Amino acid sequence: MDQPPDSFPCSLLGSGQAVLHLRCVAPFAAAGITAWVNGIELGHLPLPRAPRLGDEFHLALRRLPCVPLPAEIRLGSAGQDLAAAIPLDTLADAVALFGPGLWSAENLVLRHGVLHGELRNSDNALAEPRPFARVNASLSRPLLLGQPATLPDGVALWPFQLPLQPEDLLEAGLTVSLHVAGQEAALATLAWTRQGADEVARRLTALEARLQEATQASDARSAQLAAEQQRLHLQQRDRIDAFIEYAGALLLDRIAGTTSGPTSDSATLDALRALIASAAPLDLASAEALPPGGMVLPASPQFSFGWHQLERDAGGDFRWMGATAAVTNPAPDRAVAGVVVHLRHLHGAERPVLAATLDGAPAACTLEGEGPANWRLRISPAGAAPCRTLRLSSPHHASPAELGSSPDTRPLSVAVGRVEFLYLA
Repeated sequence: MDQPPDSFPCSLLGSGQAVLHLRCVAPFAAAGITAWVNGIELGHLPLPRAPRLGDEFHLALRRLPCVPLPAEIRLGSAGQDLAAAIPLDTLADAVALFGPGLWSAENLVLRHGVLHGELRNSDNALAEPRPFARVNASLSRPLLLGQPATLPDGVALWPFQLPLQPEDLLEAGLTVSLHVAGQEAALATLAWTRQGADEVARRLTALEARLQEATQASDARSAQLAAEQQRLHLQQRDRIDAFIEYAGALLLDRIAGTTSGPTSDSATLDALRALIASAAPLDLASAEALPPGGMVLPASPQFSFGWHQLERDAGGDFRWMGATAAVTNPAPDRAVAGVVVHLRHLHGAERPVLAATLDGAPAACTLEGEGPANWRLRISPAGAAPCRTLRLSSPHHASPAELGSSPDTRPLSVAVGRVEFLYLA
């Protein structure tokens, strides 16, 4: 703008959800105030009379079109600028002014086993979606997004694809619901059922999906146990080999007349005793017990399937979770009033989007705290009752290799520092 800020007849007081608040600071004559960006009108406020000093105006904005950033929102009437331009430098500025908008799915079609469609946000065309789909009401998958296309009126259309697998079609049919992170209602729900399918068939579809998910969880747990057994076997073999090598060297030293008697204070003999102690069988009575109450730490065997290897940073131990994971209750006979999951890190999303079940029963999830290192997921069941397993799932579980941040191919969603089961007294 060529004019200095003090020369405009209106000053900007602030903005709300798609509303600009202005105040008259100098007399001017205009039939109304119009806001536009790159020549596209955003909103218009008619003025029935000449404004007076101190009058306040509330200009509602209908929508934000898809325009190249950085841009600026100009406020004026009939070629006259009435207020200083509002800068739009980043996507965060657009979301702060217009909100995330309301997403919808259009032009859905299934071709050759791939669901095609387009995502539209008529309120804020600069917003970027984070879409995912739920297959058979249980399995979550991300949608494959293409490059957005801009229509003449500024609306952006995001094309997407969702490949469907042969195993998704169960005996009773197939259901798919489309979602966008941050928007609670589903964008669309599609169902394919066999001829004559009724409510019983739809319930059977959901049951088959849960059975398939349980089978996958069981296979993952078996693979995890086999890997742990192999690791312990290799560790034991290395200790035995080291002990034999060390004992042979000590015997040769004794034959050579070196000092290695029982009363010797040599560091060599002390190292041998330490090696023998480390190779001895584990004494279960002296093993470290679980923390008191319902606290479950990442090194505990209660972290069941779905977790990656134990890691540590300055904040302590944690484990990364993939798409879904389970934690077993250390006191399954006690009534659980709630569970608190302490998060440490987040990957692939701005905020965690987690769902939880206790022994298969859905539970309400509330995110507390600020920032990944301080976030706590509070899980509240419908009623206090004993349970054996807490199950967590996340629709965002891309690997760092997919996002181009590192060659790590592990699917990552959130890192958990500890899980706390809250029991009734």
